[in-house]
Amino acid sequence: MKIKSSSLLAGIMVLLASEQMDARTWTSSDGKAIEAEFVRYEGGDKVVIEMNGKEFTVPFSKLSQTDLEWLEQKKKEDAESAVKRAAKAKSMTGRFDNKPIHSRLFTDAKGYFKDSERKKFIRAVGSGNHGGDVNNGSQEEWMARDLVNDTCSIYVPSSYDATEAYGIFLYINHSPNAHINKAWYPIFDEFKMIAVSANKVGNDVSYARRVCLSMDALASVEKDYNIDPNRRVVAGTSGGGHMAMLTAALFPEMFLGAISSAAQSYLPGHFPGLDVGDFKRGERKKNKWLVISGEKDRNHPEILKTSKDWEKARLDYKFLDVPGMGHFPPSAERLPECLEWIGLKKP
Repeated sequence: MKIKSSSLLAGIMVLLASEQMDARTWTSSDGKAIEAEFVRYEGGDKVVIEMNGKEFTVPFSKLSQTDLEWLEQKKKEDAESAVKRAAKAKSMTGRFDNKPIHSRLFTDAKGYFKDSERKKFIRAVGSGNHGGDVNNGSQEEWMARDLVNDTCSIYVPSSYDATEAYGIFLYINHSPNAHINKAWYPIFDEFKMIAVSANKVGNDVSYARRVCLSMDALASVEKDYNIDPNRRVVAGTSGGGHMAMLTAALFPEMFLGAISSAAQSYLPGHFPGLDVGDFKRGERKKNKWLVISGEKDRNHPEILKTSKDWEKARLDYKFLDVPGMGHFPPSAERLPECLEWIGLKKP
């Protein structure tokens, strides 16, 4: 089961609160009064009210003139509120760069590595014995946040209006800057997905910080937008592709799977602290792992070799070998195929 997003839960709570906030005195056409809460309209000529935990459907013809005037005013106020909500949602669509990463996936730093496999990962990278100095650093350094310097880029389709939960595409770049390819915008529009990519998570940054900062960028988007927790995918290119696979391996409950372009992933060499058996248990066993590359990519020979290891392990893995593709992210023509194989569908 995928973890529910806080934004979706908050949206549900808002809806519940809105249904219960209109307690008032209702008077029938013959003068009888009761205390009840407005619940909803029923058709065009009835209202549902709640009294003592029970719902009652009342025709407009049975209500007093005062009640009818109150309902008319409520309809007007609801319509105005809907317009304001739509306007606010519209102001949150489009491309935004250097947005502060203002939220954390976990309020407590220990939460990031509480899971047993994540504990093994943190011990492996914390020892400084995996992959060289790029993995060194303290947990304080990995978790430090600065609202000025820790930023991300996001893209939100113009169709987003906050009433429907959208998917999320987390991209981890191999260079210091965030990356959301403009050619991908129509694809995100079609799939109803919001894209996010953190700055300063390139190959010169420790594994743990790249993963944690990227996950916090995702958490920030989920704080601000209505996100479907069952439509998340993480992707990256080259060294960012390694990080996409690692991030999905560390947080398998958060993603349908990972898309790695132009990067081989040694199993288990590129997953510090984990072994092949860890991929065959729990949520990780359900994830899908896709690598996309072509013969013009310098990593292509190694991808062919490592693909055999993934297939031998009988994991849900696919190598999409694209004729003529070099050391680049997926093209706009190929990205939909990647998303669909991971399990995402156009709404």
